[in-house]
Amino acid sequence: MWNLRISMILYAAILMAEGIVMWLDPAGVAKLLGFNIFDSMAGLDATNFVSYIFSLMGAALIAGGFVFIVGSVNPKKNVNVVRFAILWSALTLAGEIYSIVKGYVTFGSIWSNFVITAIFLLAFLIFFPWPWRRESYR
Repeated sequence: MWNLRISMILYAAILMAEGIVMWLDPAGVAKLLGFNIFDSMAGLDATNFVSYIFSLMGAALIAGGFVFIVGSVNPKKNVNVVRFAILWSALTLAGEIYSIVKGYVTFGSIWSNFVITAIFLLAFLIFFPWPWRRESYR
């Protein structure tokens, strides 16, 4: 189970680092990602709204990372947290694929996050305590 613990802790650290940056400096992240172009539109300032969304995303990433760290203490007993980590990374990956297909982003702009999410999803699935690999949930 040490491999699952390490995977969950690393993924949590990455999520929490992203979340802290998004939470503490959402306007900086928005400008870094190019959302400052909205300032020039006819009186519409969407940068504040984008910063608000990034603050909420940051809080969610911090909370998710915290749950993953708590669940990594004993993945056999906290198997639902492992399932949640699988769901989280699968939905994140699905959202990234959807965004690429719809043309919202290009693969070249999100490839690093895409690859990291895919690697951790595979790690969680491979290291998951499947029923045939565990004696019990005790």
